[in-house]
Amino acid sequence: MFVLAEVAETLGEHLSLWAIRLALLAMFAAFALQLRGASETSNLVRSVWLCGALCAFLHSVGSLFTFHAGSHQEAFDSTARQTEELLGVAFGIGLYVNYVFVAVWLGDAALRWIRRDFYSSLPGWYRTMVYGFLGFIAVNGTIVFKAGWIRVVALAAIASLVFLWWKRFAKRI
Repeated sequence: MFVLAEVAETLGEHLSLWAIRLALLAMFAAFALQLRGASETSNLVRSVWLCGALCAFLHSVGSLFTFHAGSHQEAFDSTARQTEELLGVAFGIGLYVNYVFVAVWLGDAALRWIRRDFYSSLPGWYRTMVYGFLGFIAVNGTIVFKAGWIRVVALAAIASLVFLWWKRFAKRI
């Protein structure tokens, strides 16, 4: 059974859910800005990227305390139940993957601000790995493990990014 969208009952639950929605909106905006020619170290992209990372962090902490009563074990068990519903195997390790997601995003955002010149000189594979990992988790969190309006919005966002990518890079061919 797919989760259509979590139903928030408390203010904390609402804030947690909207934090991740804003984080993913910021991720989309940062990718779109870069596909439209903005530098990944421009002030606008760095600001949007950092805001997204902070919102993801707030969601992670907020979810732990609002949906799982501050219990890491409950969060682990909940992740395992969701994975079992989708894949048939209870696998709670996805919770740790979510922690890595937040850490990678925060680390990348911090590096853009703290060592801007160094960040600009990083090899392309670094960005491919970071964007690929974050994008993979975002797709799983919005399309694979969700349904309803969340999935529709995520698919539209991905289609928009693919269009922007095609528009930018098709000219080179």
